[in-house]
Amino acid sequence: MKTANYLGVALLVLASCACGCQLFPADHPMLHGQSPLKPAPASADSVAMEIVWARFPANDPVLDDAAWHNIDETQIDPTVRRELVNNGLRAGVISGALPPTIDKVLHQGAQPDSPTKNSNAKSDTAKSQTPELLTEPIIHARTRRLRRNERFEIQASESYASMPLLVNNGTELTGHTYEQADAIYALRVDPRPDRTAMVELTPELQHGAPRWRWTGGDDGVVHQASLKERQVFDRLRMSVKLAPGEMLVLMSMPDSGSSLGHYFHTVDSADGPQQKLILIRLAEVPPSNTFSDSAKP
Repeated sequence: MKTANYLGVALLVLASCACGCQLFPADHPMLHGQSPLKPAPASADSVAMEIVWARFPANDPVLDDAAWHNIDETQIDPTVRRELVNNGLRAGVISGALPPTIDKVLHQGAQPDSPTKNSNAKSDTAKSQTPELLTEPIIHARTRRLRRNERFEIQASESYASMPLLVNNGTELTGHTYEQADAIYALRVDPRPDRTAMVELTPELQHGAPRWRWTGGDDGVVHQASLKERQVFDRLRMSVKLAPGEMLVLMSMPDSGSSLGHYFHTVDSADGPQQKLILIRLAEVPPSNTFSDSAKP
């Protein structure tokens, strides 16, 4: 009896093919390499952050001084700002037009099809991709959409086989050598009802050989991941309020030696030592009522 049923189904399929019938209509999107599913819309509780890396000759007197005349360093907590300077780092906020010196760095050698024009087309995974800072273009940018308190790692350096680091904690200078070390800025955002966002940035080193560890994700689920050890510099954690279009600027102090500023923002190239400028821009925020207390799910 079962054999007769299978035979009947087979005959029906053959008859359909003979009559020119198709399992999908000829104009079905699947037949043209298209998915019938609509793309997922951007999350209503996320913001878009643009990160820009730019390299230029180290110890440029104009960038080390003049550029900061139009950068607001007072938006960094005074205590944190002092800790940053003690460790060779400088940070501030740009509102409105870019200072001419920063604008010049971001447009050095720009061509119509340069990476700075189409860099926003690059997509990022849940963790930041790892740019090879010596082989990437002199200027490159990436855009990442972040939900509230989602951790995103910004790679600030190439990997160091050995990093002899001096840390100034305000009262004493301590030293330690980190093996297989990477300089990372850990970024988190906290969108506000007034269409601004609190941007938190923490310098840290990830060092040593990766090992499988239990870790909690942003979704609250504990899982295993291959991770390096972390040295987090909580005293240098920056927290600034940005409006759309404003950006946090990060550079090193001149002649920053073996400090964090040197390892985060200096790279040796065939053309000599170069400094890395990092800009973190609040590119897009949700509508004003998305995060209001009265907003309904």
